[in-house]
Amino acid sequence: MQRTLSKVIFNSGRNNLLKSTSNLLNSNLLKATIATNVNGIKPISNNNNSVNIISFNNLNKRYFSSNIPKVEEDDEIAPDEAIKAEEKIEETEKVIGLSEKLSFQTETQKILHIVAESLYTEKEVFIRELISNASDAIEKVRHTQLTNASMIEDSTIPLEIKISADEDNKTLIIQDSGIGMTREEMIKNLGKIGYSGSGDFIKKLGENPDKASIIGQFGVGFYSCFMVGHTIKIYTKSATPGSKGYLWESDGTGSYSITEAEGVSRGTKIIIHLKPSSYEYSRKSIVENIIKKYSNFVGFPIQLNGTTVNTIKPLWTLNKNAISDEEHKEFYQFLSKSYDTPSYRVHFSTDTPLSIRSIFYIPSQHMEKYGMGKMEPGVSLFSRKVLIQQKANGILPEWMRFVRGVVDSEDIPLNVSREHLQDNGLIQRISSVLVKRILKHLNDESKSNPEKFNVFMTEFGGFFKEGIITDFKWKDEISKLLRFESSNGTTPSKTSTVSLEEYVSRMKPDQKHIYFLSVPNRAVGLSSPYYEPFQLKGIEVIFLYNTVDEFVLTNVGHFGDKKIVSVESKEAEEFLSANQEEKTETLSQDEIDKFLSWVDTIASDKVTQAKTTSRSISSPAIIVDHESANFRRMLKMVEPGKHHDTPKQVVEFNMNHPIILKLVQQTESNPTIAKLVIDQVVDNAFVSAGLIEDNREMIPRINQLLDSLLTK
Repeated sequence: MQRTLSKVIFNSGRNNLLKSTSNLLNSNLLKATIATNVNGIKPISNNNNSVNIISFNNLNKRYFSSNIPKVEEDDEIAPDEAIKAEEKIEETEKVIGLSEKLSFQTETQKILHIVAESLYTEKEVFIRELISNASDAIEKVRHTQLTNASMIEDSTIPLEIKISADEDNKTLIIQDSGIGMTREEMIKNLGKIGYSGSGDFIKKLGENPDKASIIGQFGVGFYSCFMVGHTIKIYTKSATPGSKGYLWESDGTGSYSITEAEGVSRGTKIIIHLKPSSYEYSRKSIVENIIKKYSNFVGFPIQLNGTTVNTIKPLWTLNKNAISDEEHKEFYQFLSKSYDTPSYRVHFSTDTPLSIRSIFYIPSQHMEKYGMGKMEPGVSLFSRKVLIQQKANGILPEWMRFVRGVVDSEDIPLNVSREHLQDNGLIQRISSVLVKRILKHLNDESKSNPEKFNVFMTEFGGFFKEGIITDFKWKDEISKLLRFESSNGTTPSKTSTVSLEEYVSRMKPDQKHIYFLSVPNRAVGLSSPYYEPFQLKGIEVIFLYNTVDEFVLTNVGHFGDKKIVSVESKEAEEFLSANQEEKTETLSQDEIDKFLSWVDTIASDKVTQAKTTSRSISSPAIIVDHESANFRRMLKMVEPGKHHDTPKQVVEFNMNHPIILKLVQQTESNPTIAKLVIDQVVDNAFVSAGLIEDNREMIPRINQLLDSLLTK
């Protein structure tokens, strides 16, 4: 119940904060965004003063002011201003001989309809599937060249993938210089859904490490092109010396034709004649974005209309010692679509018990603090360098959504469309390995560079606190990273923080608990009557300034064998009593009992029991082991329309305090003033305990006391 309520309270508090700040910050963020973008603009000098040219970094665009003189038709364009013509793939092959018409198998026709209509969630993944097939085909050539070069024809042809988006002809062409197919292989590979040539190739490789570069698994990826194409043509020629070229053609309705062709290069060329509903895939910009989204890290160059698209290295596959800081920064910015420099990075690879290649980046800042809404997961899931899920859920827990990175595993079980995971248990195992590694790295960093880590926790500490409240599994590891101010180690010119591990290392020999105090700020904490007896004993107390912090430490519960308790708790009271020197009371026991009985009667609306305190305090009264004030505030936040009465409390009195000693004398001689004073003393104790949120009800009473004082 406590944990469930904590989650509700935490999420409600966060959501209310986001709502209350978003409107205020939107305009400022817009200004900041504009200012940031303007940093990328540089003026270009020009001899013609009437022309103002602005060049944007990394963009092939120019913007001119309205006073540009009109360009005459015969004006020359400088050579460096000429736009390079795009290289498009043409259909230069020629069909020879007679066409042979063949039918898909009956079950293949049915499955083909499913593949084309409902297997894939997003149509755009057909590009990913075809590029993956092309990459596999090239990988087979590369492997064969290394093992038996004589079996490869035209071995000088570059190993690459060429793509042509033709908006005029409404076609998309994907061509590779891979292994190609013979006539028999075309019938076997393309006439039967579910047969995977790559799967057979992997079996033949056995334990050869080259198998990790093969992407295909299910033998259905090719048919995804029927989602977008009304007619598919394939020119292919096997890499085996002496092979012929062929044309395979189908509209996907039930049959296909195979015809011998000449002028066919080694490998495979797929020509997709797009359906009207899919004409967008003939646009270069759209195709380029899809390539960068799914296939940017394929191991061979991908050229789109003559320009290489995949220029970013898959750093997670490289030796961590061979990667420069600049490469890490570039890769992080590519992943996160941001321009900051990451605070930390974790490059982790393992082959047992699962094959995992991963790289994670911890940003230097986040946007949730500005009320921009909850961030989406920042880790992308890859299999053999091909994107399976962007912003993948479940790879890291929700409270680690600020982490950016890549996880690549060939062991991940995928469904046929390669869009969804099948074994949640395995994903949880992978997640556990990765979370443990990230938390360990951050803990190591906290010790090697404490100042940098403190800056990091100031920015991201809220996420880890969320993790403790919502994810019990990791509370012990997360608790090692928490940082708080304490009564020790801070000077007026410098504020320092302490970890729970450091606190324990400084504990007194007879101290069994870690003590904390929830206060609005440091000044209130140092002057608090709850901190006072601990200060006298030289015991360090952690100060909590954030409302949620008390819930965090309550959920942590223990750090090692040390229980974490409030200085206002019963445990703290017992500790102070056991180590307290016996006090000599000024009043007799009868006088004390009589006073306490009087308080029980006169202040019964707020006091359940009046008793003497064993604490060494300079205040006249104190409330011990009361309901958490932060808990009450959070309940009010969760249920803003519901009134929550402040419960009665046990109030302990310092019977040697001058106010109490004088008040004892006034109980009989001046009962009216005594009633006003005891009510104020009790309310002061409530205020110190954080149990009174609105102090205005005290004002009439204080005015009465002032009037009585001045009329004497």
